[in-house]
Amino acid sequence: MNTGLKTIDDLIQRFGIKTNESQDTFQQVMAWSGNDLRAAHFKLPFCFYQLITTMPATKNVTLHHFYLPHRKARLASFLIDANGKIIEQVFYQRDVKYVNACKKLQAMVQRAYSTSINIAA
Repeated sequence: MNTGLKTIDDLIQRFGIKTNESQDTFQQVMAWSGNDLRAAHFKLPFCFYQLITTMPATKNVTLHHFYLPHRKARLASFLIDANGKIIEQVFYQRDVKYVNACKKLQAMVQRAYSTSINIAA
């Protein structure tokens, strides 16, 4: 796990990448269904809001947020479908180092969800 930023690497090593509903200082994982009423009250990126509110209620997705606790800032968010595939992502930090780290984090998240889906099947 080498994202290029020691602080993010340390957070991943300390907390791991979770795929079940949970919350800690580094990440928050929440299960949502299509047309979920929470979407109107939760500070979602507009693209996430649009996808969730237009999905049928029978479709489930996972919302995975990452934070930078030392900066009290958001790092990245991913919307993951029931098959473990990332269908939308947002990187909040605009610095090139952070964008590159988020791309590597995205690959780790994709791998974690793919593995958890394969294990469950």
